[in-house]
Amino acid sequence: MKTPETSRLFTRWKNPTSGIESLVLTGRIAPVQQSFYFTNPSFTNDGRFLWVTCQFPPPGGRHAVPVTGIVDFEKDEMRVYHEVQQTSARPLVDELNGDIYWGQNLDVWKRGPHAGDQAVRVNRFPKELAVGRMDRIATHFTFSADRRSLNIDARFVQADGSQIVYIGEMPLDGSPFKLWQKVEGRFYDHGLFSPTEPDVQMFAYEYWQDHNPFDESTPYHRLWVIRCGEEARPILNAPVSHSGHEWWDLDGKHIWYVHYGVGIKKVVVATGIETMMWPGVLSHGYSDQSGRYLVADTMDDPVISDCHVIFRDTVTGRDVEMVNRPPLAENLTQCTHLHPHPQFCMEDRYICYTTTVYDRVDLALTPVSALIAAV
Repeated sequence: MKTPETSRLFTRWKNPTSGIESLVLTGRIAPVQQSFYFTNPSFTNDGRFLWVTCQFPPPGGRHAVPVTGIVDFEKDEMRVYHEVQQTSARPLVDELNGDIYWGQNLDVWKRGPHAGDQAVRVNRFPKELAVGRMDRIATHFTFSADRRSLNIDARFVQADGSQIVYIGEMPLDGSPFKLWQKVEGRFYDHGLFSPTEPDVQMFAYEYWQDHNPFDESTPYHRLWVIRCGEEARPILNAPVSHSGHEWWDLDGKHIWYVHYGVGIKKVVVATGIETMMWPGVLSHGYSDQSGRYLVADTMDDPVISDCHVIFRDTVTGRDVEMVNRPPLAENLTQCTHLHPHPQFCMEDRYICYTTTVYDRVDLALTPVSALIAAV
């Protein structure tokens, strides 16, 4: 079986400043080929399948409905599955077998990674709850710790512009949706199941969406945790200024988040006590399974963003730059939400991210062993 290092579909690109090499997916099945959102790794643990977000905007454009493709390293080929449309939930890959789950309108679907596999409807969000304009049924799916359900943070916009959010879980066996809490009038999203407790989820309050104009210095509680059968509560002991892009630590006892303009922090969920792990102006981050190594991107403008990704050893405090490129020129084909979104994947063997080093939108992989050696 091929690997990113030996596949004909990948090209080595070296950072001229740091010497770090990334493997860029230059085999093409779409004009735009992007990594998944940072909370959803798309590389199977056995290295066989790598899922890719594909978009087909017109030349020089940036708007298109994302669909999904795959790299099959055993066959050293790529395929695009147009039915896997990323419309009402960002997709989730089962890293054990390569199956993918996605949301389409009120439905949850899945299909296997092989060319002959068929899409199967797994479940459906209750129609009677779907009042108003549907924004999504989930920001991004994650598995419950017992792998029996997917998280739901469905949002519906009412005629007066207010919103209703349903926090809950969608069983994978087709049984009815389980509502944990209904929230009216506030913009909640980014739900994530705890990796250790199937009855616990984290989600975020998008204060900036509810307050226009928005003052980034205003303290608010973005981070919330909920246990099934109980009311949600803030995770932090006191509100902080604008922050975001949170994720669970593998131990299920901590969460990480980016405090904008301040740095990446690690929080004890039970006590709300937080520790600064990486001071700096950062945008998205992710940790490896040990919690020692971090990767982050940083950008001057989140709308027209540059491609700047950094790796850090939290023990030594040393960093190494993976890539640093200015925004794509306006006349080049690109996509909305063009952020690097780096993530550890394939059990921490690689970091996957979106790059623009070839003046287009590409997926890239960087071997973690080389990054560790560099710091």
